[in-house]
Amino acid sequence: MEVLPVALVQAAISRKSPAANLEALVEETDRAAKNGAKVAVLPELWNQTFLLREREDPARKEGLILSEFTRLAKRHEMAIVAGSVAMRCREGLLNRCHVIGPKGNVILRYDKIHVFPSFFEGEGFKAGTTLGICDLFGWKTGVLVCFDVEFPELCRYLAEKGVRLLVVVGAWPAEHIRIWKTLNAARSMENQLFTVGVNRCDRSPLVQFGGHSIALNPFGETILELDDRPATEIAWLRKDLVEKARKSNAVWFSRREEIYRKWS
Repeated sequence: MEVLPVALVQAAISRKSPAANLEALVEETDRAAKNGAKVAVLPELWNQTFLLREREDPARKEGLILSEFTRLAKRHEMAIVAGSVAMRCREGLLNRCHVIGPKGNVILRYDKIHVFPSFFEGEGFKAGTTLGICDLFGWKTGVLVCFDVEFPELCRYLAEKGVRLLVVVGAWPAEHIRIWKTLNAARSMENQLFTVGVNRCDRSPLVQFGGHSIALNPFGETILELDDRPATEIAWLRKDLVEKARKSNAVWFSRREEIYRKWS
């Protein structure tokens, strides 16, 4: 698919009702599909409140969490980057992003590699160890969860493996929203690829998430940016812009990998 319509589903996540979150996200994703989206991207940890001290036990079977999304993806022949959820597995508690393909099957399970050391996240979640790469309608896509976007090394590894679209599912605080926007733009520019970052926008006395979900092209230019309220909008991504960016500003082709390796 040369032009990929991607829906940014920015939601105010309920701290009390994962079921209400699921219902709202399914409704927004369904609406986006009817408006032409072939991919929908949801925010981080929608099945629980973020702070571990506030949450209930998130042990839920994968099928129960994803059943609505798998049906929706199959019905609309779309892909869903289903944000992330807290999953109790043999490895422990994981912050896992599922990507569901247009046939309704799970095509990627990505566990957040970089667990944030404060915010109580580091006390409970185990870190993943595997890159998150999948194919979305002919677009090689890399998946990151929130804090992962802070690490240029990870994004460069994804780009070197042929990724042309970087998707970031986030729960980024409002007070640091400038950093969120800057990091997404930087990852686009330095790797000359598309970046789509989807954030939460709910608020509580303990933490306020800042929204400003964003889509950027390989030149680092903003295609679409939401404000700090719940909204779903579609960004239209043109695959040919990746090669145009890399030819017009030859950063990618000017790298000196043979030199860099000597320093490692």
